[in-house]
Amino acid sequence: MSQRFFIAQRAARAAGKVLTAKWHDARNIRYKGKRDIVTDADYAADRVIKQTILARFPNDKFVSEEGDAVEHKRLWAQANTSDEVALWIVDPLDGTTNYARMIYPFCTSIALYRAGAVQIGAIYDPILDELFSAERGRGAFLNGKPIHVSAIRSLEQAVFGVEWGRALSIRKRSATIFLPILQRVMAGRTFGSAALSFCHVAAGRVEGHAHLSLSPWDVAAAALIIEEAGGKITTPSGAAWTVHSREYVASNGHLHATLLKFFR
Repeated sequence: MSQRFFIAQRAARAAGKVLTAKWHDARNIRYKGKRDIVTDADYAADRVIKQTILARFPNDKFVSEEGDAVEHKRLWAQANTSDEVALWIVDPLDGTTNYARMIYPFCTSIALYRAGAVQIGAIYDPILDELFSAERGRGAFLNGKPIHVSAIRSLEQAVFGVEWGRALSIRKRSATIFLPILQRVMAGRTFGSAALSFCHVAAGRVEGHAHLSLSPWDVAAAALIIEEAGGKITTPSGAAWTVHSREYVASNGHLHATLLKFFR
């Protein structure tokens, strides 16, 4: 494994420590948009992630949920024209609404984007002390032990998850798609953290998950972890995912073609 793989895990745990330390504190909450909030904990976790990585790799770059959109555009252009640029994609607190209301789950998500693809992913759940990680071509892990998607091949035995998004149009579309799936599967779930929901697929806890409105930091690390665990993640049309795809359907692979039919 590379040094950046271990640094990503260290940074994720450091951010998780910040989040748990602030868990019972009063919340400083600011609205970035409709149904879109940020807290003081988001910023504190973001700072410690950058400090941890830059202490070892001072020339690395960052695209964070709490960063500047104009700067993000410039950094994406650099990363997509030079294989030498190491660009970290960071969500310091995925599940901010849960966290702000003292609801579980929430997590920290960190991914390394280089040479046109996500190379490393680390997602840390500080409440359960679960660290999901992957490095391209080397498998997926939970607290250092290999993980794999489930072997279930029947919708009737499957658990399927969905997140609703912020925009009303996305919520309506998600509900329309989810209803017929819910009539077939054993159970449906909504967790409130896209990154952890995808990790549940990778760990074989659920068989599929969909989200129709995501940013790169919501999915970059988790998508790699799913693939390295033997699962499949695509757009609803079945096209290969990229960090900019916005819409994602993930599964254990066995049920992927079946699930995609509901999105057409």
